[in-house]
Amino acid sequence: MKKIVKLLTALVVILLLSGCTNSANDKKTTEVRIGILQVPNDVAASRQLKYISDYFDKEHIKVKYTIFDSGVDANKALISGDIDFATMGDTNAVVALTSKIDAKLVWVNDVLGNNEGLVVRNGSGIKNFDDLAGQRIATPFASTSHYSLMMTLKKHHLLNKVSLLDMDTQDIVAAWNRGDISAAYTWQPTLTPMLKNGHFLITSENLRDQNRITANVTLVRGGFERDNPKLVSGLLKQLNKAHFQIQKDPKVTIKAASKQMDLGYSEAKSQIGTSKWLTARQMVDIDFLSDTFPEQLYITGKFMSQQQTIDHAPSKKEINDFIADKYVDKLGDD
Repeated sequence: MKKIVKLLTALVVILLLSGCTNSANDKKTTEVRIGILQVPNDVAASRQLKYISDYFDKEHIKVKYTIFDSGVDANKALISGDIDFATMGDTNAVVALTSKIDAKLVWVNDVLGNNEGLVVRNGSGIKNFDDLAGQRIATPFASTSHYSLMMTLKKHHLLNKVSLLDMDTQDIVAAWNRGDISAAYTWQPTLTPMLKNGHFLITSENLRDQNRITANVTLVRGGFERDNPKLVSGLLKQLNKAHFQIQKDPKVTIKAASKQMDLGYSEAKSQIGTSKWLTARQMVDIDFLSDTFPEQLYITGKFMSQQQTIDHAPSKKEINDFIADKYVDKLGDD
C-alpha cells in the first residue's frame, strides 16, 4: 500500500512539473467526466431518473462516465486530469489528501452499513474472532474494507496472526470459489455470491454503531472546482435529489438504481442494504461535514499512518481544508 501512495505522490510531482493537468480547457467546459463505482448508489439512481443528464443538457455539456473498481485508479485519473469527479471510499480520499492530489471532498454518497462486511465461509470452523487466527483473509488494500478489517483485527489482537491478501473484488470472488480464502472483508456486489455459502462475522453497520464511520465520498478535481463551481453545485444538487427520494419513497430510488445497474429489485435493495444516504440538509443539521466526518477522517488518517499505509497522518487543518463543505451548506439552505 505504501508503494501505491509513493506512486501517486510521484505522479503528482511529475504532472505538476510537466503542466499536464488539463486545466487550460476548464473555463470552456463542454464535457464533464465522472468516475463511478459499479454499485447501486445515488449516482446510479440519479442517472436513471435523468436528474444528471437533464441538468447538464440544459448547460449544453456532455457527461462521460468511467467505472473504477477502487479508489486507487480513480485517484490516478484525478492526478492525470482524465476525470473531473470521482466516487471512492473515504480511505482513498485520505490517500488523495496525503498524496497532495489537487482535489476537494464535496459530497458523502453514503455512510456504509451492511453493504460492506467481513464474510467467513460456512464450515470453515470460524465462529468467532479468535478463530480467524492463522486464516487467509482477502480485502482490497487502501479501501474502506481494508481499514475496517484492520480496525477489527487490532481490536481483537489479531494483526500479526492472520495472512492478509490484497485482491480486487473480482479476484476475491474467484479465490472464494476456489477455496483459497476462508474470509474476506469487501463490499457489494461481491458479498452476494459469497453469502450463499458464508455469513457475516461483522459489518460496517456494526462498526458504525460503535462510532467508527466509513463512507463513500465524491472528490472533484481542483482545477475543475476552481473554474466551475456552478457545475459542482449543479451535480451535487442532482445527487441530493436522489437522497431525498430514497427517504421519501425508497422503492422509486431502488428501482431506478436497479435498472441502471441491470439488477433485480431485490438484489439492488440488498446491495444498498442499511447504508445511509444523508441529504444536504441533514448533513448541515448534524454538522456532519464540519465536525463529525472530519473527526472520523482524522482518526482514520492516524490509524493508516500507524499501519504505515500512508506517509503521514493528516492534521485536522489539512482535513478541514480538504473538505469543501460550502457546497453542501448552500444546498442545505435551499
